[in-house]
Amino acid sequence: MLRLRWPVVGAIGGVRWSAAAAGAVAMLLVGLGLGGATAASGAPSAPVPVRVLRAVPVPVKAVALTFDDGPSTAYTPEILSLLQQNAAKATFFVVGRELVRHPQLVRQEAEAGMEVGNHGFNHLSLRGMDPAAIQAEVKPVEQEITAITGNRPTLYRLPRGRSDPRALRALADLGYTVVAWNVDTQDYLPRTPQAIAQHVETQVRPGSIVIFHDGGGNRSATVAALRLLLPVLKQRGYQMVTVSQLLELATPTG
Repeated sequence: MLRLRWPVVGAIGGVRWSAAAAGAVAMLLVGLGLGGATAASGAPSAPVPVRVLRAVPVPVKAVALTFDDGPSTAYTPEILSLLQQNAAKATFFVVGRELVRHPQLVRQEAEAGMEVGNHGFNHLSLRGMDPAAIQAEVKPVEQEITAITGNRPTLYRLPRGRSDPRALRALADLGYTVVAWNVDTQDYLPRTPQAIAQHVETQVRPGSIVIFHDGGGNRSATVAALRLLLPVLKQRGYQMVTVSQLLELATPTG
């Protein structure tokens, strides 16, 4: 079993990175000996790259805010309201069992211009799972998000950030880019709103991916922290965007 450290190689999303930029983008190409599809010639085709994104090199002050473990009737609407008040977009990685309970909240996220990503149906670590079990955890959420939003999700957030090469290969074969983070708010711990906001203010850089939570527990401190943080980021000239928008802003080379 492997706790990933997000090594960096290659390119992502069709964008090529310079050597300097590559230090900000984590993409793991895992050779697991599982093989790719067989081409008409009978030779195995090149495997789909396994993409693990930690941050994105961008030429502007932009940051991707992400929210895990929702939707939650207690906190998601408040967070959506705060984002809209501050002209901010974000990516919500939703848990399937919560999505089926509160589909209207996911619809509201999409209607507000937010991005909806996949966080698994039961919030399970994929470490040690075989591909069939991974598909059973991933595909029902994908189908529900697609039905609600009209867009098939292509971004996956690993619960607790844990996986192994076999799981990453399975996600890649299902068409997913895995989205990690480089700023952890640790809002799942008993922290004050001021501590959460100050941590992000000091750690965020252009191209950062920041992880918050809008479900899975008491997230009142997260909501209060966002009230403090979002105006500060705005004042500092940051665009607050979805992960896909951050990729669109990426600095290409060649």
